[in-house]
Amino acid sequence: MGETEKNKELVIWHEFDGPGDTSIEVLEEICRLYGERNGVNVISEVMGIQELGERLVAIERTGVGPHMAFVPADMVVFKEKARLSEAPVELFSAELGENVRSSMTMEGTSYGVPILTGNHLVLYYNKDILPQPPVSWEEVEQLSDELKQRGIKPIGGDMSQSYWFMPFFTAFGGWPIKDGKADLTNESMRSALQFVRNKIDQGILANLDGSTALLEQFIDGEIGAIICGEWIFNYLDRRMGQKLGVAKLPDIGGKPSLPLNSSIGLIYPNESLDSETRELILSFTRFMLSEECQMKWAEQVQRIPTNSAVQRNLLEKGSPNKQSILSLLEFSRTMPIHPNMIAIWASIGAGLDVLQQNSSEDAFNAIVKKEEANHIEVR
Repeated sequence: MGETEKNKELVIWHEFDGPGDTSIEVLEEICRLYGERNGVNVISEVMGIQELGERLVAIERTGVGPHMAFVPADMVVFKEKARLSEAPVELFSAELGENVRSSMTMEGTSYGVPILTGNHLVLYYNKDILPQPPVSWEEVEQLSDELKQRGIKPIGGDMSQSYWFMPFFTAFGGWPIKDGKADLTNESMRSALQFVRNKIDQGILANLDGSTALLEQFIDGEIGAIICGEWIFNYLDRRMGQKLGVAKLPDIGGKPSLPLNSSIGLIYPNESLDSETRELILSFTRFMLSEECQMKWAEQVQRIPTNSAVQRNLLEKGSPNKQSILSLLEFSRTMPIHPNMIAIWASIGAGLDVLQQNSSEDAFNAIVKKEEANHIEVR
């Protein structure tokens, strides 16, 4: 590297901040390795997901942003306010399959380069409590009396979160967006809210915070199974070992509960790819997609890399649980990326807020009210 390129600096914003999110370990190691090998000071700034979003949308006003941000795919909807550069994903076609390459695309344009994929919900179960995972909610209900007599909650999930709610909505035939508009105020939504409320009232579904109590009680053997994301697998695997099992989410009335899947990747705020740092940024991106770095995500924190060759290796040689998580991508749907999804998530969240203490019909009405307030077409 020439003298003029020495002592350069790259800043990355990210949100690997939860107690169970061990991904920060790999990101910081990759930043350190790249910096040492290239004479670059790579600074990773961690923050909560809400703060990350707020800081990205403030870039249009402040003009202050990082060279890169490592974000969930749906954050590309901030393209205007975050002043995102178009992402040259075609430069990485050797590493990324076509479906993955397009996972951070909105309205035909790519605004990010996917680094990790999956991000889907699965069923984790305690083999000491449930030798075999329940394949349906009817089976969960059959098991519930015996489990409750032993002081064990049958199944847990975080029903305050829109992302956790989606498998229930899809099982009743719902999908959040149609022709670019919200598609929430329908019988699928009403049925899904009623199902969740009934299971909570029956003591079958424990509604717990997804980053704290849900994990703690599951690890302590107080819950038989939990609905949670593939991103937490490494944390649970470290603490539960052979007791941990991974399975498909239970069906509802013979219909599959399909969670969403998405990518996590690099975006380029403040039009950083139009700056003099462009080649350095792309060099770092290529390093993130190298087999060396992608294997670090897979082996050290058990995330799902986007590099096609590394994925094939994991399917052949990974642990049974890791192979299950990879195979369960087949039983998920890709998260829609559209500007209206921000308001759609907020509408679902408004309903789930009400559902915590009130009836499913009250929750449904809260979604209708939020939709009307957001001026989204109600169907």
